[in-house]
Amino acid sequence: MNIVNRTFITTFCVSLLNFPSYTQAASKDNANQLNIADLQLAYQLLVLKQSNAIQQQQFEKQQNKLIQRAILIARKQLKIRYRWGGTSPKKGFDCSGLIQYSFKKANISLPRTAASQYKETKRISLSELQSGDLIFFHTRRRKQVKVNHVGIYLGNNQFIHAPRKGKTVTIAKLNRYWKEKIVGAGRI
Repeated sequence: MNIVNRTFITTFCVSLLNFPSYTQAASKDNANQLNIADLQLAYQLLVLKQSNAIQQQQFEKQQNKLIQRAILIARKQLKIRYRWGGTSPKKGFDCSGLIQYSFKKANISLPRTAASQYKETKRISLSELQSGDLIFFHTRRRKQVKVNHVGIYLGNNQFIHAPRKGKTVTIAKLNRYWKEKIVGAGRI
């Protein structure tokens, strides 16, 4: 039996079962003389930390699947007309309505407006942009509102959005015009 297995078994008995007769037997055996605090620490480092990392990876993988689903839903809305305050394919979409609708259908809840979606997401740099991240813009002269437009980044310098009255949901390039209007990017 190697030291890792001994450590695990001893720590399991001591920490989880609080089994005092095992610790007394172990302390009599020279090969098993280990400090209980060291055993508990080893257990935390070897087992609990690895378990937390696995859980985090599983969460991120599931979250990524939901985000990719939201992108597919948004793509299905291409050619749906713009409508200020619109939140459905039947009535039309404004920019934040498209985002909220797409993510809601993928079981991710987001607030209604671009400004509140900006506040809800984790700030990331533009160099970190990944498919499914949100890009926020300021497209009007009004200074009271910092963020008034949003789109979903698709990769390859493209994003999907509901641009403005008279237009439909479309995929746009992050060209010079849009880059000059970027306020920031956010990750869900």
